[in-house]
Amino acid sequence: MGKVDAAKGYRQAQAGKPARRANDVDGGHFIAARFNGPRDSFNHFAQDRNFNRGAYRAMEDGWVKDLRAGKKVVVDIVPLYEGTSKRPYRINITWRVNGAEKSMDFWNERKGKARDR
Repeated sequence: MGKVDAAKGYRQAQAGKPARRANDVDGGHFIAARFNGPRDSFNHFAQDRNFNRGAYRAMEDGWVKDLRAGKKVVVDIVPLYEGTSKRPYRINITWRVNGAEKSMDFWNERKGKARDR
C-alpha cells in the first residue's frame, strides 16, 4: 500500500511540470478519488491551491449531494491548454443530473473564477 500512495503523491506533485506555478501546490484530479477517478497521471493536473480547495471542490460537493440523493450524475471535462503547456489555464465542465444539463467554465487561478456557460 505504501508504494501505491507514494506513487500517487509523486504523480500529483509532477502534474503540469514544467509549467507549474509557485501557487500550484495541489496536483488535483479531473475526476476525484472520491468518485473512483483513475490514479493514472492523465487524471492529475497542476491546480492553484485555492481553486482546487474552493470553486472546484464546491462543484464536486454538489455532485456528492446529488449522488447521495440517488440521482444519476454524468460529467464531461474539457481542459484547455496554451501551446504545449501541460497545465490547463481553463477547464470547461458540463454535467447532467438526471438528464438536466449544467455547465461551468473554470479558470485555473487563485480565485478559480467560474461562470455558467
